[in-house]
Amino acid sequence: MKYLLDTHSLIWFLENNPKLSSTAKAIIEDLENEIFVSIVSWLEISIKVTIGKLTLPASLSEIMSKSASIQINPIGILESHIIAYQKLHFFEEHRDPFDRIIIVTAIAEGLAIITTDPKFKLYQDNVVLVW
Repeated sequence: MKYLLDTHSLIWFLENNPKLSSTAKAIIEDLENEIFVSIVSWLEISIKVTIGKLTLPASLSEIMSKSASIQINPIGILESHIIAYQKLHFFEEHRDPFDRIIIVTAIAEGLAIITTDPKFKLYQDNVVLVW
């Protein structure tokens, strides 16, 4: 199956953080699965590091290289994702543009999202959520 990591899932996996569920960890480690990370997650991490909301154990470029070496594949933002973004139902209680682009990417590419973010449940009629 194909999965898209939410930003926190990516961070927790790379840090071996116990907050990552055993189900999520098993899915990511299963070589039969294709695991993707949106380029917007890397942007979000970069912003959080820059403003002091996140500390990384290595440089961002090293972490990106490590993720690629363990078959976590980057996926860019396509024109079709941007068009889908405008069509995605807007929930007032969920305004996060990073989350919303992750959601439309998953919908457009047929990916399940690995996330524990409760706000993603607003979209569960359109996308499969796993934790």
